[in-house]
Amino acid sequence: MADGVVAPPAPILDRERMRAEVLADSDFDAVVIGGGITGAGTFRDLCLQGLRVLLVERDDFASGASGALTRIAHGGFRYLERGEIGLVRDSVVERDRLVNNAPHAVQPITVVLPLSSWLGGLVAAPLRFLKLAPKGGMPGIVPMALGRWLYDALAGVSHALPRGRIWTGAALARRFPYLAGRFAGALSLGEARILMPERVAIELIEDGVAAGERSAAFNYCALVGVEGDRLRLRDRLTDQELEVTARVVVNAAGAHADKVAALFGISERITGGVAGTHLILEAPDLAATLGEDLLFFEDSTPDPAHRRLLVCYRLSGDRVLLGTTESACDDPDEAVATADDETYLLRALTTALPSVDIESVRIVGHMVGVRPLVRSASHSLASRSRDHAVFVHRQPLPVISIVGGKWTTFRRMAEDASDAVLRELGQDRTLSTRDLPIGGGKGFPREDAERRALLAEIVAGGVESAMAERLLATYGTRARIVSSWIRAVGGKKVLDGSNLTIGEVAFFRAAEMAISQEDILRRRSDAWQAVGSLDSQIRD
Repeated sequence: MADGVVAPPAPILDRERMRAEVLADSDFDAVVIGGGITGAGTFRDLCLQGLRVLLVERDDFASGASGALTRIAHGGFRYLERGEIGLVRDSVVERDRLVNNAPHAVQPITVVLPLSSWLGGLVAAPLRFLKLAPKGGMPGIVPMALGRWLYDALAGVSHALPRGRIWTGAALARRFPYLAGRFAGALSLGEARILMPERVAIELIEDGVAAGERSAAFNYCALVGVEGDRLRLRDRLTDQELEVTARVVVNAAGAHADKVAALFGISERITGGVAGTHLILEAPDLAATLGEDLLFFEDSTPDPAHRRLLVCYRLSGDRVLLGTTESACDDPDEAVATADDETYLLRALTTALPSVDIESVRIVGHMVGVRPLVRSASHSLASRSRDHAVFVHRQPLPVISIVGGKWTTFRRMAEDASDAVLRELGQDRTLSTRDLPIGGGKGFPREDAERRALLAEIVAGGVESAMAERLLATYGTRARIVSSWIRAVGGKKVLDGSNLTIGEVAFFRAAEMAISQEDILRRRSDAWQAVGSLDSQIRD
């Protein structure tokens, strides 16, 4: 460290300190199994209630489905057609809370749905809403306009995003020229883009450790055995075992929830995995065509009753995200992208946008995740509810399992799981997370003057103006901490094509428990969107 440079603050997520505290006192009020977005949210919520909580994740935090999603916080407009009013209402409300509570990580985006007719589905859509008719193709302009009104109304008066709008004629050609001539109109909706869902998870976990007295969180730590109220854990980094006791356990293991439940002697099947594949494309022309819009479009399946909505939008530069497939998956560890997945997605894209030169599109990466939907007897994956459920088993240790749901509603899911834990412990909730900022969202500047003042503070510490802007956009108010690491360690870039610095890498390793290069490239930064592949090596 250079002379005169102030050392960065001591990390909250200090693995050695937390390990020492667990060895000194292994008794916890609650142990959360699973460090995805639901587990992270539940951990923070319980810590905020004054409980001593332990979170363990067998791999890295947010390394499963929580990082392999479409990265959109949305209300689920198409769920209206299935009559899932409660789910849509919760989703739009939670979406708006995310925009307010994590403004550095969740930002507005325009979603557009092309519409082929004016009156299509005018009769069928209400029947499907009442569950009196099967699913069909995309409704026309008139029924979608009615749906748009209901969708906006469900968000209430605190609506944080632009209202929906129907576009036709000259207005359609001006705003969405890539749809004009092929479609009768389009519906635009104000939704939100999750810039880095993995960072939201790590910031929730840090918030929890900071709030909970002697609470702790470990990645690369697996539950390997249960005896009464004693849980046997294996630190996969050292191959050493820890033993802790819990009054209540939260099973937030996502698609692995049934495997975790089995360790507690629970034989009931509670989840059914659904695998989804996204493609990362190098597609300059497509990226330029879409601009900042997110396109939802139907696939090319001939039968309207079996059509699915796909999504396509620009990640950054010339990189485009295209997804997603949907297939039943019993073992999430075996989920992989296939050649059929690639063919299906690219064919659907060229059908929706024939102007796309498919020969100029290059697949440069995949994201594969397994969504843990609530187990259902239905053979139709598309018709299965995206709502969540909480299961309580007592044998004899209370085990609260939380499955299903959407990334957008993780806070509500965490609240429901936490309330179930509090009931088991005979305690009342002391604090709500509804309006609580997440990580770098705390104190985030809302006005231009506040933003300029914060940027000036970061620059005054020795960081260049352009870098200060990037740090604020990426880390929110935690940019102050990250900038101190850059000043102490250095601002040299570690990858071609990425702005990632050696100071940030040091911060990830020392203060955010990153272990591997994949942890750094995929789950602590957005470098994966720019580099050619994960084979790229960080230059230390």
